[in-house]
Amino acid sequence: MGMKEVLSLIEDTPGPLLIVGEYHGNPGSLIFYTPDGRELLSIRISVTAVKKLQKKVSPKIPPVATGHADIAPILAKILAIGLVDEPSSPLVLEISDDQLDFLYEGQELFRLNIRSIR
Repeated sequence: MGMKEVLSLIEDTPGPLLIVGEYHGNPGSLIFYTPDGRELLSIRISVTAVKKLQKKVSPKIPPVATGHADIAPILAKILAIGLVDEPSSPLVLEISDDQLDFLYEGQELFRLNIRSIR
């Protein structure tokens, strides 16, 4: 499927499109595009930790982002989530210069190591 076909599937979606690239069967990159196909952000990643949750995470819980890395405000804006100093939600994306930590009630769900950003 080409990019035009992918973009046609999200024509009525106001937010960005995220394509997760693969590297040896694992997530290898996150590439964010505007609905008209412009690349917003590309992050090369590797996954280092995955834990099975004992509870279900409600899709109704709005996540928040924390962190003071240069990429934090950019990523929070693209994802349309609040960037805060103190998380008020149990679902948190901690953004640092070299990793993205996904947490639920303080428990790490998984970590994405950032290899490069462009």
